[in-house]
Amino acid sequence: MSKLSKINENNSENGYDSFSDSGGQSQGPDLKAAMRLYLFIFILLLLIGSVVQTLHFEIGMMVTQVVLILLPALWFWRRHRVDKVKFARLHPLQVKFVPVIIILAVSMWVLNMIIASGMVTALMEFGYEPIVVIEPPKTIQQYLMLVLVLSVFAGICEEVLFRGAIMPSMESHGLVPAIVFSSILFALFHVSFLNLISTFVLGMVMAVVVIKTGSLWGGILYHMLNNFIAATYLYIAGRHETASEIDPQTYWVALPLLLLASAGSYFGFRLLQKQSKVEPLLRNRKAWLPRGWFSLLFVLAVILFLLMAFLEMAIGFNWFDLAGL
Repeated sequence: MSKLSKINENNSENGYDSFSDSGGQSQGPDLKAAMRLYLFIFILLLLIGSVVQTLHFEIGMMVTQVVLILLPALWFWRRHRVDKVKFARLHPLQVKFVPVIIILAVSMWVLNMIIASGMVTALMEFGYEPIVVIEPPKTIQQYLMLVLVLSVFAGICEEVLFRGAIMPSMESHGLVPAIVFSSILFALFHVSFLNLISTFVLGMVMAVVVIKTGSLWGGILYHMLNNFIAATYLYIAGRHETASEIDPQTYWVALPLLLLASAGSYFGFRLLQKQSKVEPLLRNRKAWLPRGWFSLLFVLAVILFLLMAFLEMAIGFNWFDLAGL
């Protein structure tokens, strides 16, 4: 076996494939190209997406997901002439992975919900008032529309962008750096200080699922399930006027739930690794972040996030009166 064939075989075993252009030279988007795409969409999201979502949330979300997120990602594939099946892992999802994805989605959603709720509860001790970003649906029709927007549209479009375009562009630096850095970008993209940790964890898990299953559809299914659970929780909580924070008297309920979700997550990851052909990712890790990750483009993305995070905190702590502006 030639050296090049051996390299390609090892790449395939580790969850990604090399791809070539018509001239046979290995070619494809790199970290800089992915960052340019990311920052371009990030700016569009803040300038256009936020406006159309304010005018009409559901329609605005669909426009944002399809026009501002999905179409640029598809253009990115075409611009760099990638083999979409190999590059973005558009392989069919094997049925054996579906149960473990469901286990992970449910367990990790509970863990992330507890983390986010805990942060809100802690900030409320200092006078923070939670911001209602999405109004709880009051009717079954509103609930189904919310599921369509959050689960289907966001689940597909955001996975194509982050796990189908951005993450693969970084994998020449290693799988672990690609997972970590793309998840950082995913967390910044959602412009929320309160959800920064939980969104980063969500991005990490979905990236691992895509790599371990060898299919972008695994990440899409996970993302759709996660958002479906969130929409359903919002619907149920809204009907029962459940507070978004964790009341101190409910800690005895939250603790067993936390332990159960932790056990489910651990079992889910173990089962995912058992079913996957990809070796444990940390076994051959050489770095946590890709070379060249700290750049002007990344600094600009962080600045945009900090501006929006400051606005989130300013409104929550009532640092200024928006009604008077």
